[in-house]
Amino acid sequence: MIPFTVALLQVGYVRPASPLYEDCPGRQGSCSRPGTTLAPQAISEGRWSGARGQGPEEGAMAGSNPIRRGICMALSAGILGLAPMLLLAACTHSATPTPPPPAITFAFPDDDLGYYEALAQAFQADHPNLSIRLLPKRPAALAALGPADADAFVVSLPIEPLLARGVLLDLTGQLSAGDPPLKDDLFPYARDAVSHDGHIWALPTGVDPVLLFYNRTLFDSRGIPYPDSSWDWDGFLHTAQALRDASQGIYGYAAALWRQEPWLFILQHGGRLVDNWQHPTRLALDDPQTIEAMQWYADLMLRLDVAPSPQEARQAFGGPQGTYGGVLAGKIGMWAGHLSSRMALASQATFDWGVTVLPHDQQAATLANIEAVAISPQTQRLQEAWEWIRFLSAQVPLRMAPARRSLAASPAFEQKVGHEVASATRAALEQACVLPHEPAALVRQLDSAWAQALDDILNARWAPGEALRQAQQKAK
Repeated sequence: MIPFTVALLQVGYVRPASPLYEDCPGRQGSCSRPGTTLAPQAISEGRWSGARGQGPEEGAMAGSNPIRRGICMALSAGILGLAPMLLLAACTHSATPTPPPPAITFAFPDDDLGYYEALAQAFQADHPNLSIRLLPKRPAALAALGPADADAFVVSLPIEPLLARGVLLDLTGQLSAGDPPLKDDLFPYARDAVSHDGHIWALPTGVDPVLLFYNRTLFDSRGIPYPDSSWDWDGFLHTAQALRDASQGIYGYAAALWRQEPWLFILQHGGRLVDNWQHPTRLALDDPQTIEAMQWYADLMLRLDVAPSPQEARQAFGGPQGTYGGVLAGKIGMWAGHLSSRMALASQATFDWGVTVLPHDQQAATLANIEAVAISPQTQRLQEAWEWIRFLSAQVPLRMAPARRSLAASPAFEQKVGHEVASATRAALEQACVLPHEPAALVRQLDSAWAQALDDILNARWAPGEALRQAQQKAK
């Protein structure tokens, strides 16, 4: 219809509302009106000048000029046929287009694009008047996000740098509303991890606890019972010794896979790294129970020989992965790892594996990471952004466990990860704690002092007690 209308406009302006016959000779006016290309020629020849009341032999419709009469009749018929089309075109072009639904911009790690695409489609199916515009970001770009860059976004700990940049909206009111309030459904340590000065600045969506993975194939080959949630340090050590086979280069446990891994055993033994876990003011590396736990841990490698030292791992397994290379090679029976690490393990392992909680000593304890979503204080669509992140908190995370108790206990979580993983994770979620992130200066001091002490212990430069006391003294 549009090309046709344009073509008509090139011929001349047509007044669709006027009676078509008004522009024909023999009526009031003449074909010299806009809407015909014949009028100029007729005027120049002194014809078509008849007015109402003239005789037929003097008017433009006179029988003395049948050619002109035929042309005029043809034009009338053509215009009559075009009128409905012109009216339709006018109606079509005068209609106001439907504006697109309002959009919320949401930034997240680019590795998770497929996950959030599916969630956005599900959300929009229930909210047809709202659109989610996805902004996948590299981790560095996501961490540097400004308050005007997105309405909502994924955040990782610590939140203090984000607060300093003014990119977090206080969500205390939203999380405290309702009966029961949403904040009561969150694991307390997850809620505390995104709180500051009595306010909650983000909505936790995922918890990534550390679990105990084991090589089921190795256990089966030696007829060793699988570990379960009831085991303690003695049972763990007995299992590690039963798995050890020096002739085959097989170890019972993979120690020191990452720097903070020994902290798991320190916490289980009741030891301390700082004076107060929630509100630390100084280091406590020389705590007696911390020293006892690290002596037991070092013995796994240096005296009992059930775990390879870093040097032994490099010699036995080579490559940049060190001890974890031994895990993938099927040469290590047990290792600690975050729940999320099962994703890579599923694609890399050539053996059957299982998972359970860590062994307990004086208490059951594990560490966990937290993922959350937040809203920018500059958003123009606060209610819509809140609905979106609330929706996200009600979904089973891609890699982690839910931060909401009700969702972690739901059949949906077990269906996604399987019964064994769900059972171990649910138990770990009740034991988890999150590493302190503030004050930042004290956390940096802890990282530095611990790195030196652990290196001295693993390389047998100093006994654990002496290494920890020296680290504590230097920190003062």
